[in-house]
Amino acid sequence: MSDWTPLLPGFGDPPQDRTLYYGDCYDWMQRWDSESVDLIYLDPPFNSDAKYNVLFRGRGAGKAQYRAFDDTWHWNNSAAARLAIYQGATARPARAAVLGLRQMLGECGMLAYLTYMAERLEQMKRILKSTGSIYLHCDPTASHYLKLVMDAVFGAANFRNEIVWRRTFSHGSATRWGDIHDTLLFYTASEKYIWNRVEQRYDPTYVREKYRHKDARGRYQQIVMTGPGPSGGDSGKPWQGYDPTQAGRHWAVPQRGLQHLRDKGIPVPRRLHAQLDALLEQGLVYIPRKANGSTGVPRFKLYLKGGQPVQDIILDVPPINSQAAERLGYPTQKPMPLLERIIRASTNSGNLVLDPFCGCGTAVDAANRLDRRWAGIDISSFAIDLICERRMAGQQINVEGTPFSLSAAEKLAREKPFEFESWAIMRMPGFVPNTVQVADGGVDGRSTLAVKPSDHNSRLALAQVKGGRKFVLSQLRDFLHVMESKKAALGVYVTLNPVRSRDAQAQAYKAGTVTVGAEEYPRCQLWSIADYFEKRRPHLPTMNDPYNGKPLNQGELFA
Repeated sequence: MSDWTPLLPGFGDPPQDRTLYYGDCYDWMQRWDSESVDLIYLDPPFNSDAKYNVLFRGRGAGKAQYRAFDDTWHWNNSAAARLAIYQGATARPARAAVLGLRQMLGECGMLAYLTYMAERLEQMKRILKSTGSIYLHCDPTASHYLKLVMDAVFGAANFRNEIVWRRTFSHGSATRWGDIHDTLLFYTASEKYIWNRVEQRYDPTYVREKYRHKDARGRYQQIVMTGPGPSGGDSGKPWQGYDPTQAGRHWAVPQRGLQHLRDKGIPVPRRLHAQLDALLEQGLVYIPRKANGSTGVPRFKLYLKGGQPVQDIILDVPPINSQAAERLGYPTQKPMPLLERIIRASTNSGNLVLDPFCGCGTAVDAANRLDRRWAGIDISSFAIDLICERRMAGQQINVEGTPFSLSAAEKLAREKPFEFESWAIMRMPGFVPNTVQVADGGVDGRSTLAVKPSDHNSRLALAQVKGGRKFVLSQLRDFLHVMESKKAALGVYVTLNPVRSRDAQAQAYKAGTVTVGAEEYPRCQLWSIADYFEKRRPHLPTMNDPYNGKPLNQGELFA
């Protein structure tokens, strides 16, 4: 865990435009200048599929998909260290909330998650401009706890909305209401913040029920042009044969009618009856005639156009279906229209949007399409690759933090060995890092073959990464033993530099081959990061995409 940086005005550089940062957002944000970001959208890691009670156990609170997030859901030494900082640092904005939650929850997976989020939210508050906004996307499992933390960090007075998004259409449950929504917590840095009127489509049922009338201009609803209570002057005088005072009412000219006149460049008359005449001349008044020839209550014709201002219950943005063109197979991918709506509402052209947990890049892609500057951070190198090579392929994107040379990879291996292992594993399509950092039995990554070999009763593939400069033959032998004990179909032994040892080549050769379809593959392959930078791939059969389970083209992440 990084040392804490005082949450005082910083003097670093702002995030760079069109840049993806590889690593922990906490580390990157500490480097940036205060008040340098206009909008923060975050969809932080959370194991929504885990049983709720699991998060309250003292140990073993469910596994994250990546080892880098392992601390997030487990009460361990890292979580205890974060709590200790809050206990001793009286000036920390989230201190009272964290200590109160500790008193209520105890030292459990949920508290580990909340301390992890608290220290990052404090940095987000620091780098957010005074006119800026932040949207935290979460689910009901932790939204109420996160709101307490955000109240402490951003101030309860700066809470604007709890937004509900229907993330799925149905969810069966035999014992409770179906959980079909996510929550977005919307806060601002101050009372003066960027806000643009954004419209959403009217609900079709609402349109059918309210806009029941139709003419050459389109659908419209009829709005009564009188208000309750008597009044003097023109507001009580008859017009077009109707006297409102007979019903104890007076004339009330709809403001939307007057705005129509202004939009048309027609001067708005001062006298009330003249205003009514102008609306009638524009064809915006319906005057019913009764059978006896008398006049009914005149009504303003409110035509359907545009949409209604955005509401805090979002029902018109569907989840990404299995056949959607934008679908990338990322487990927490959000639909583009949802992010576009947020960015339109809370930024202007040229503003800087930051997504500190950018995942497959929906937020940064949306910002790019809407002519905003943007930056994204993710601790998974797979996410960085996914954005660069698939979502925003062919666009000019800067990447910071990931090695672009063998010497940079060596530096990462020395300084951050676990991050290097994760990065190295992700160089092989279909592999994901193991969720255990130590005592992992020689397994740093796993994958699944798309097709089971004809001569081996397993689709499991394993990988081990060694970041040292010196090759150790006994370590390769240990990995081969692990492959056998776990009945893996094949394995990849990854080193920084190519292994030239004849003994190593012989050990790998003795492992034999595995047949998939009509092709044979070495069961144990020696591959290096130097090979990666020279665009030599390991010779592997097709693997499954770790997110959607579908066969993955081996060249997709080597473009």
